[in-house]
Amino acid sequence: MAKNSGAPLNAELFKAWKIIPDVVDEVGDPFLDVRVLYRDQVEVASGLAMRVAQTQGKPHVEMRGRAFGSSGDLYTFMMVDPDAPSPTNPTFRNFLHWLVINIPGQTPPTSEIWETGKEMVPYMGPAPPEGCHRYVFLLFKQGEIMVDSIEDRKLFNVGDFMKQHQLSPPMGGSYFYAKSGDDLEHTGNQSPF
Repeated sequence: MAKNSGAPLNAELFKAWKIIPDVVDEVGDPFLDVRVLYRDQVEVASGLAMRVAQTQGKPHVEMRGRAFGSSGDLYTFMMVDPDAPSPTNPTFRNFLHWLVINIPGQTPPTSEIWETGKEMVPYMGPAPPEGCHRYVFLLFKQGEIMVDSIEDRKLFNVGDFMKQHQLSPPMGGSYFYAKSGDDLEHTGNQSPF
């Protein structure tokens, strides 16, 4: 059983944590159930802290709900850090930690999305050099897309990528925060941003 104590994800939480507008301008409707689980079945609970050490291995991702049942639907999944290299000077805003495209809508919860889809940018675990960083997972509905090689994770722009590949607004996602030194004092009751 996954361990989760976070609030259900919604647009209001994205606004409270400034994911809207720092990462995306809006979220899709409906906002669907996406579960992100790290080792030992520790689930990313939106708005709560995770230790950097817990997040170094590639997580398991589950897409659930009626909207994921269509065999012809494809999805893109990404993880970004909008606070790189530091929250006070995010010159590498939306540093790309992971990108998987062409994930079939009928991917069973037991399958790995990077095996059923195409992993374009391999997973890189968080390593916040200073301050408190948000790590944001987003799921987009897409058509069949081809993505050129992404050479520089630091210069990734979520909005430009969405426009270039005609992605929907995010249809699901999750987020957590981590700090250098793994100091975890935030309870999730309010945004530290």
